[in-house]
Amino acid sequence: MTVAVSNPAGGAQAAPPADTERVLAVEGMHCAGCAAAVEARLRRQPGVIEAAVNFTADSAVLRWEASSTSFARLQRVVARLGYRLRDPDAAEDADAEIDPVRRSLQWRLAVAVFFGMWSMMPSLLIYLAPLGLVEPGVTRPLAVAAGVMAAPVLIYSGTHFYRIGWRTLRAGVPGLDTLIGAAVMAASLVSIWHLIHGSSAVYFDAAVMLITFQLLARLIDSGVRRRASAIIRGYLSLTPEEVQIWQHGAWRPAATRAIVPGQRLRLQAGEELALDGRVVAGTGEMDVSSLSGETAPRPVGLDARLEAGCRLVTGELELWVTAGVGERRLDAIARSVRALLSRKSAMQRLADRLARWLLPLILAAAALTVGLGIAQGRAPDRLVIDGLAVLIIACPCALSLAIPLVVVLGHARLVALGILFRDPAALEAAAATEVVVFDKTGTLTTGTPSLATMEPSEAISAAALRQLAADALYGVAHPIAAGLMAATTVSPLAAEGRRDIRPGGGIAWYRGTTLTLAGRHAWLREHGIAVPACEDDGMVLHLAQDGRYLGRLLFRETLRPDARATVARLQAAGYPLYLLSGDTPQACGEIAHALGIPAEHVLAGRSPEQKSRFVASLECHRGVAFVGDGVNDGLALAGARLGIAAGEASVTASQAAAVTLPDGLARIPDTLHLARCARRLMRGNLVWAVGYNTLAIPLAMAGWIAPVIAAVAMTLSSLCVLANSLRIRHGRGGVDAP
Repeated sequence: MTVAVSNPAGGAQAAPPADTERVLAVEGMHCAGCAAAVEARLRRQPGVIEAAVNFTADSAVLRWEASSTSFARLQRVVARLGYRLRDPDAAEDADAEIDPVRRSLQWRLAVAVFFGMWSMMPSLLIYLAPLGLVEPGVTRPLAVAAGVMAAPVLIYSGTHFYRIGWRTLRAGVPGLDTLIGAAVMAASLVSIWHLIHGSSAVYFDAAVMLITFQLLARLIDSGVRRRASAIIRGYLSLTPEEVQIWQHGAWRPAATRAIVPGQRLRLQAGEELALDGRVVAGTGEMDVSSLSGETAPRPVGLDARLEAGCRLVTGELELWVTAGVGERRLDAIARSVRALLSRKSAMQRLADRLARWLLPLILAAAALTVGLGIAQGRAPDRLVIDGLAVLIIACPCALSLAIPLVVVLGHARLVALGILFRDPAALEAAAATEVVVFDKTGTLTTGTPSLATMEPSEAISAAALRQLAADALYGVAHPIAAGLMAATTVSPLAAEGRRDIRPGGGIAWYRGTTLTLAGRHAWLREHGIAVPACEDDGMVLHLAQDGRYLGRLLFRETLRPDARATVARLQAAGYPLYLLSGDTPQACGEIAHALGIPAEHVLAGRSPEQKSRFVASLECHRGVAFVGDGVNDGLALAGARLGIAAGEASVTASQAAAVTLPDGLARIPDTLHLARCARRLMRGNLVWAVGYNTLAIPLAMAGWIAPVIAAVAMTLSSLCVLANSLRIRHGRGGVDAP
């Protein structure tokens, strides 16, 4: 089935040019095996230069030559496997597809647990029969009961693995699903054959355990898939769905997606800009902190280039649209974030490779066991039992659960500490963290400036100057006004008179015959006020009344209460710290000095793309943890080995980050320590799982392990992984932060 790629602007989308790399959405995948099958099939197509498919992100990074193949052909190739390949901008209903998959997995797991429990009980009694605890005549009815109770699990819960296993086998990349399907089918068929011939030696419990454990792992995987698919919607939600455009001689509302470059739109105070554009009329002040991190609003006027996601604080603007939905800078950032999130963690790649290598190894071991048995003249019944023992004991349940169990079992403890790991990769990434990079605005600071000093003239006191400023800015939507109101109570006089707002200039407050001016020094000079020479960085408020200069109030960003202590703990632990921001060098330098961050580690005036490139350059030499909170931090959060969204982070920042700290910065040192411990537990689990298979397979091949013992050994192996993973939940093994 071919699914056309939709153009967000509404028209048809042409095939990409030659040698173009694109991040595409792959829909319909249920597990890592699905991703492996899609990736293998794509790589075999003529003209495909590179193909990398990630199950967690539901995405594929593709690069191909348009002269050798077409996007439509690649879509058909993927569709034949039962999946859909399309542009991520058109895949806005990703959660609508993930949720039914999760519900299906939950129902299958519920059936497996309920009926599996009743199947295990008669199986346990059969195991106890040799000890004389069960009468021999009862074992056959117990075996039949075990099979009846296992039937719903084998028929309903297990179909997920049979279907995926067959798909991956057809694609030539058989993996864990193929192995699970083979082991379950073998155990079931041998058990049925034994029942038909009057034997009570059944292995339904082994098949049930395989299915139950793997459904649990699948459910864990599906829980983290929503993260990358929500990135696109998170960025798009920053802009309104409707704008005002000039049409047929009047301003009319229109859907944002329907707007094309060249149309004229109007933006009023307090509104978010939905599209990239160039100012053709009007003036105002734009809050660009979402994209640049600048604290103070930026004055804008004729010919200014503005980007979607910014908010007009004061004034009114008319703009020519320069980029529609799908072509905006915001869309490019969202696509880049999705591409970065599509990377697999090193440990997960290792687990995938081990699982893939184990399948041919186990099948070869089972075949060799049967071959050796034939050479030794063993009975056919014994040959089947020996081969089945190899399949059961070698099935890598422990390997597949090595990483997910650490995440799931530690979740309750981490949440209690205010640490939310959104991606298993974060648990291994933090162990290699050597450098911590901080965003400034909203991360180390509150984003609302506070009054630092006052410099009144001789004609007024400091208290009177502050009161006059608060009254003049009463009801004004501006960061400085918000900071002033937080520290000063307005007088009853503030509600009197009227105010004229000059975007980028200041406020003229008319009260009777009194005129009060509050704003930038240049604007006051335009009104004939003799303002002393000074540097105005947008954080200074000058005041004059009736033509006389009264003084100025200097504002500075407010540090978060936990910023100093957090920075001190990280420095004491030996982490070099960087400050990376889009704000001015002066603003960044002041915050860095207050926190003790070296001046040579301060990088100011950086765009989101520049932030991402700096983090990537550091990653070439040292593991980086980037801490941010805003939309402009999304690329750096996704690109860093460990992205941390702290405090009141935006939705998009939280989605791009691997770790979310709702309680603020104080938990960053604990996060790094806990994740290092979690990585040690993951490594221990992997070592145990591989070691178990290395030891168990030769023993099973030698015929020293019966299928019943193999099933018990496989269960014990998974329980060992479970017990080791529990250490993160109970704070053992050095997990508690110092």
